[in-house]
Amino acid sequence: MNFRDKKIELKNIIHNRLYPLIDNNYVLYEVPFYNNVGDLLIWEGEKQFLKSIKYKMKDCCSICTHKENKALASDIIILLQGGGNFGDLWRMHQDFRLKIIQKYPNNKIIIFPQTVYYKNHDTMLKDAEIMEQHKNLTICARDMVSYNLLKKYFSNNILLVPDMAFYIPTEQLLSKISHCQTNKTLYLKRSDKEFKNGIKLDFENHPIDIYDWPCMSHYDLVQILFKILLRLKLYKLSLWYAQHIYKKFLIKNSVKFVSKYKEIYTTRLHTSILCTLLEKQHHILDNSYGKNKNFYDTWFKDLEGVEYIEPNQ
Repeated sequence: MNFRDKKIELKNIIHNRLYPLIDNNYVLYEVPFYNNVGDLLIWEGEKQFLKSIKYKMKDCCSICTHKENKALASDIIILLQGGGNFGDLWRMHQDFRLKIIQKYPNNKIIIFPQTVYYKNHDTMLKDAEIMEQHKNLTICARDMVSYNLLKKYFSNNILLVPDMAFYIPTEQLLSKISHCQTNKTLYLKRSDKEFKNGIKLDFENHPIDIYDWPCMSHYDLVQILFKILLRLKLYKLSLWYAQHIYKKFLIKNSVKFVSKYKEIYTTRLHTSILCTLLEKQHHILDNSYGKNKNFYDTWFKDLEGVEYIEPNQ
């Protein structure tokens, strides 16, 4: 399958599986007020998807800007951000979800597509016990391994849904900001605890740039101003800034960054997803716990132009 057909296929799956569930006004919680480009792409995809819904967004917040004392009417649907933090590796996000699920037992809750990973089996069972108390909770799995794990241990409604970034309209928002391609090769190597030790690539006698996302290594003025707004607890202004300046700026810079390379290797899932949206051939390597391979096996195995590289290959 070519890139264009794959994008249409995945967008249609998102629409067909999620659109019928949102039948009232809603809130979107846990949006990323931090500089992970992948999560910002997910947020943009969620935004574009929700524009197709006839109901209205009544509130939007991050973990740090959520108002504890603010109550919701029971008919408001709660949407929780998708990503790769369902489990115990990035526990702050899971704890926030559990808190919301316990606080609103009568609201419909939908967790946008997530990769699921637990190091501790007992922690998973405790989370499943809490979530099964909620009678109207839908959890969307982002890959088949996550889906099977949730179906086995969680008694909620479980759906298999691609990453929400595939709802981004490429031609309108991404392609027009691409840079001219050079002959350079990029190895986008993640710099956090999800990096898989032992990965070896042979780039001998081959010029290559090795970076993580640029916004991970240095802060631009846009990022600094956003941090100041959050520190001052100017949350309404922070939300406006995040939606209209911060998210757009980091996504734009990331598109410009990857589009200038002829050949790309990546250990970040959303570099692969962004390359797919831009219809760029690339190679994907795994992260520390199988997230990238599981996503590739679920959605990309039939996609021309994407190669999965086994560790130490």
